[in-house]
Amino acid sequence: MNEKIYSKDFIEMLRNQLDTSSYKYVSYPKLVFLCGKAKDSNYNNSSRGKLERYLLTHSSEIHIVLSESIWEDNSEGDIDLLTFEEFLAETSDYIVLFVESPGSCCELGAFAYNEIIFSKKLTIVIDKSFENDKSFIQIGPTTKAKKDGATVVYAPIFQSSLLSSEGLRDVANGIIQECTPAFVSAKNKRIPNKGSTILVNTFILELLDLLHLLQPISPNDLLEIYKLLKGINSFFTFVKSDGKSFHQEITYSTIINLLIKLKVITSENSLLKIIHDDKIQSIMLNMTKTVHNKERNRLLCRKYKYGECK
Repeated sequence: MNEKIYSKDFIEMLRNQLDTSSYKYVSYPKLVFLCGKAKDSNYNNSSRGKLERYLLTHSSEIHIVLSESIWEDNSEGDIDLLTFEEFLAETSDYIVLFVESPGSCCELGAFAYNEIIFSKKLTIVIDKSFENDKSFIQIGPTTKAKKDGATVVYAPIFQSSLLSSEGLRDVANGIIQECTPAFVSAKNKRIPNKGSTILVNTFILELLDLLHLLQPISPNDLLEIYKLLKGINSFFTFVKSDGKSFHQEITYSTIINLLIKLKVITSENSLLKIIHDDKIQSIMLNMTKTVHNKERNRLLCRKYKYGECK
């Protein structure tokens, strides 16, 4: 890290601006995890494709999370797919699972027998023809997930009129409403990180807040400054919102890759920038707009002077 750009005085100034609130309500970014890859390879014609179009038509705040498209760019070869989906489920605000293939049945079992924290943001969509079915899927994982707080909807999955289902439309419209910036609920509540056990959901928001001031900046420098401000000397672990560890370790690069893939941030010449920085909320730094602009202008001058910006 270039100390001519990120001087000790600058780091100390940031420490003095750390927010001491016990919690914050945030509204951006909102991630909707769509699960249940169908047999039909044409995504646009799939249930997920139809729901994605509906959600994005009605909200500009939503980012759609698709496991397979993010997994393709996953460089963490030591993370298995189940752990990766566990990570995506934890970082997402909503999970919608279409049960329409053998793989989606496995996903349902994984979510149902994983954590209650996932069930509370999970909607399970089953084809209407199975509404009165007594199969293991119905009386097993579906029933358990529903008891843990999941929503179960029956819709014409295998027909073109998917959104003719009033239940599914209600779910979709509820997501859209809750993703508006003015909406406040327990789902938007985040507790600031302290110590070396890092809540991954809060970390993403804190990182974006810090990046809003420091951009453009390398991933390594961004993490180093984060650790300096949080008083983390060496090793730290990412955990879920209930404090439990992931099945396998989640790495910093996995988080950065996710944000890039979702087009929340971008990487140009190995430097990170936020794509819609006007939407970023203060969760880590408690700066007035005047102080933020003043310190950012000073920082940019040093970046140009010492060659980090061209």
